[in-house]
Amino acid sequence: MKKIFYLLIMISLFLIGCGQNKTESPNGNTVVIGQGAKPKSLDPHMYNSIPDLLVSRQFYNTLFSREKDGSIKPELAESYEYKNDKELDIILKKGIKFHDGSELTADDVVFSFERMKDKPGSSIMVEEIDKVEKVNDYEVKLFLKNSSSALLYNLAHPITSIVNKKYVEAGNDLSVAPMGTGAFKLIAYNDGEKIELEAFKDYFEGAPKVEKITFRAIPEDTSMLAALETGEVDIATGMPPVSTQTIEANDKLELISEPTTATEYICLNVEKAPFNNKDFRKALNYAIDKQSIIDSIFSGRGKVAKSIVNPNVFGYYDGLEEYPFNPEKAKELIEKSGVKDTSFSLYVNDSPVRLQVAQIIQANLKDVGIDMKIETLEWGTYLQKTGEGDFTAYLGGWISGTSDADIVLYPLLDSKSIGFPGNRARYSNPEFDKEVELARIALKPEERKEHFKNAQIIAQEDSPLIVLYNKNENIGINKRIKGFEYDPTTMHKFKNLEIK
Repeated sequence: MKKIFYLLIMISLFLIGCGQNKTESPNGNTVVIGQGAKPKSLDPHMYNSIPDLLVSRQFYNTLFSREKDGSIKPELAESYEYKNDKELDIILKKGIKFHDGSELTADDVVFSFERMKDKPGSSIMVEEIDKVEKVNDYEVKLFLKNSSSALLYNLAHPITSIVNKKYVEAGNDLSVAPMGTGAFKLIAYNDGEKIELEAFKDYFEGAPKVEKITFRAIPEDTSMLAALETGEVDIATGMPPVSTQTIEANDKLELISEPTTATEYICLNVEKAPFNNKDFRKALNYAIDKQSIIDSIFSGRGKVAKSIVNPNVFGYYDGLEEYPFNPEKAKELIEKSGVKDTSFSLYVNDSPVRLQVAQIIQANLKDVGIDMKIETLEWGTYLQKTGEGDFTAYLGGWISGTSDADIVLYPLLDSKSIGFPGNRARYSNPEFDKEVELARIALKPEERKEHFKNAQIIAQEDSPLIVLYNKNENIGINKRIKGFEYDPTTMHKFKNLEIK
């Protein structure tokens, strides 16, 4: 009898132990995703900003999608055909549902393109489109001003998502109440601090495998790491390198550290002193020890940048010579510039890592006689002031969301893009514009590369942007989560996530 009693106890302990080994989380069937800033807007056409688009792309789809190998395939489109260099015919998939149950039609596509032209983020992506006409409920024609080699890549970017005509015309505010055809639909916005989504069961590519996802804005890196370690957050994006060893050492967590399509840089307002002087701008290239930033802040997880175009992007020119760290050369150029008042303020958004980078830059510039003050701004204020030109310099980064150099060079530095579309440096050089715009209409890849090369040489010489480094994105993931698919643009899709 005692043997049976002890056997039952052992079985009970075994069952309890098995229950304790099962992955448990305070989040249950919800996947919680942390990012460093809350979105300024969930309207997909408003801002070319990662905190915004990472969230908004879960609600929406684009006509095309970019594959991992860089190729383009139809998404909302069923098929497409160029009738000639300036006329594109697109057939839509039938039966695609919006979150309110209505069907996607050509009316929504025509309306979306008209709306994109009037919004600051998306307008630059569709400016080569002269007009869009409805042929029937499932077919539209795009008429272009010029041939556009980058068009399909632009139409695969989340900023050109298709919205619901009737929903918008009814007065709904997409910035806080998104409604699209995407894999997830909105439950609660909560002022952007905690955005709650649920699976869209009628999603045309098949319902997601997780019931709900929640985005949490956690600006402090230490708070983000703590939330990841305790299981409050399942996926922590944009983790600083200092956290990577802690993540790797935790057997409940997995670290992803991969290159992106981004370049970090200092943007100089060339309309304001002292940066209306080219020699003074060039001096900063020599004054900043970029490798020390990578080594000390990013634990070597990155590379010194030579161009604003990332090496993982089509059109990158590898032949540019890197500006070496040379304080004496910087002093020579400052002297040559004739600038007497070398002081300026650098805007930094509320990112602890960027603040650390700014502090190293501040020390480097002090060594060559430049007094740089650091001003930290909340993300929305940072975007607003830099877009309006209300700054002297700011520390920023740019992701090539299409993996094509056009989406870097044209918005960031072409004179037609000055202001909110991207050219916050307010830089204008007709020779640069010519090369970039020739690349836009050239259809042969080698011809495009040549124009991109010439544009990058001009930009390096003029230095409206002080390019710094190409860093990895570090992501911490709870091992209970499977199916995460890394996207070098850092605008990840979460429709294939699973909870194990």
